[in-house]
Amino acid sequence: MKKFFNNVILKYFDHKVIKTALASFLAYYLADYFDMKYGLTASIIAIISIQATKSDSIKITIERFAAVILGMSLFIFLSAFLGYQYITFGIFILLFMPLCIKFKIAQGFLVTTVLATHILSEKAISLSFLLNEFYILILGLSVGNLLNLYMPTNSKAIDDTKLKVDNTLKIILIDIAESLKCSCVSVNENKNFKLLKSTVEDGKKLSLLDYDNSLFDKCNENLDFFSLRRRQYRILTRMRACFRRLYITHEYSIIIADFINKVSESISIEGNNLPLIKEHKELTELFSNFPLPKTRAEFENRATLFQLLQEMEEFLNSKIEFQNRYKG
Repeated sequence: MKKFFNNVILKYFDHKVIKTALASFLAYYLADYFDMKYGLTASIIAIISIQATKSDSIKITIERFAAVILGMSLFIFLSAFLGYQYITFGIFILLFMPLCIKFKIAQGFLVTTVLATHILSEKAISLSFLLNEFYILILGLSVGNLLNLYMPTNSKAIDDTKLKVDNTLKIILIDIAESLKCSCVSVNENKNFKLLKSTVEDGKKLSLLDYDNSLFDKCNENLDFFSLRRRQYRILTRMRACFRRLYITHEYSIIIADFINKVSESISIEGNNLPLIKEHKELTELFSNFPLPKTRAEFENRATLFQLLQEMEEFLNSKIEFQNRYKG
């Protein structure tokens, strides 16, 4: 029973579905309670005001307000000259739609159109009627926005995704180190790279949702974390390409492989990279003092290993930049 509840009930009856149903009921009930005409329209406005994020909800509410003011003014003007005819409504749509697109208030097009049909039904305009339309709009938008203030946090999902990204990064680095030692590539290489890329993108989406749902206390840390990991993913793909040019397992390869293993042990965002940066500098100096290669193959191999070492420097510095920004 618990499995059914988690897999079926929670999957299809999430917070947005429940809020939409509640918004439709409350808006219609309150419109009827206050004896508003065309109360069902308030229910429809409340339904379409339920958005994926709080930021979206506020942005769309502003667009709808602007669209209704512009659209209703236009329709009243056209009705005064052409009367309450079908052709009036057609001309209104012909003029109003391009205006919505031009002023970037397209989210208010349908709401304004519905309110305009009320004028056609009444075939008259009065102050009490205009107030009724205004109250319908305010009621629908208010109910939708108030219910949309509740948004479940994605913090646990984000933390789990971060851990998954870090574990996958560690596995890839260990595989790279082993590949340097034995001149072979892990059978799971392609799978792990795809997993890292998709997990980073999933984390970015979750973080963006949380960011858009924070109206006053916005923080970029989670977004920047996944941007960091995406940057490191690109560095790893360049390192991956280097293996196509490696022909010889040399003592230099073993030294760099041991260094990469140390980096993998310090992959978490809390890990201290400063000792690794110091060791990297020592390795670079050691590398430059090695005897010159004697053959073309050795020269190309050495150049590729040096490139790997440079990529690791960027890999480490990218995390230090993040730590300096957020860890103080």
